[in-house]
Amino acid sequence: MSNGLGIAIANALSLAVPSLDAGRGVEASYERWLDHQDLAASGIVTFRETATGDYTGWRGGLGGELRMYRQRMRGWFAGAGLYVDGDFTHDHADGRWIDPTLEVGVTVRGGYRWVPWRQLAITPSVGVAVHHDIDLGGRLPAWTRGGGVVGLDVGWLF
Repeated sequence: MSNGLGIAIANALSLAVPSLDAGRGVEASYERWLDHQDLAASGIVTFRETATGDYTGWRGGLGGELRMYRQRMRGWFAGAGLYVDGDFTHDHADGRWIDPTLEVGVTVRGGYRWVPWRQLAITPSVGVAVHHDIDLGGRLPAWTRGGGVVGLDVGWLF
């Protein structure tokens, strides 16, 4: 795929629309087409406020994903990813931090990247995730849970 000037498009920058949630967070990704593997690899950074009021909570993390497209970085895709997040919560009533939690997870999802105008990219997706949470204070046992994933990214191909 080219940008109309004969230059091959091999990169994408995207924001996850649901992560913006009234300005309380952001999830951004950079995706790069890997020519010889016919795959795209992406790096993801997440930062969001998870609690307000009597508590203040923050989550930050990093992730990576590989996607296989039917066309070069557009159309139908299937992908799998890994991520690591840290959760930090402050109790304002007691003035103390609650033990942080480390979350390690995997996702499998599919979707469709629509490029309706120039290099604007709209990418809805659905999938499943399984993650393992670890209380870094050691007071709670580790636990594993799963769930569904629904995403909507808006970005730019270049």
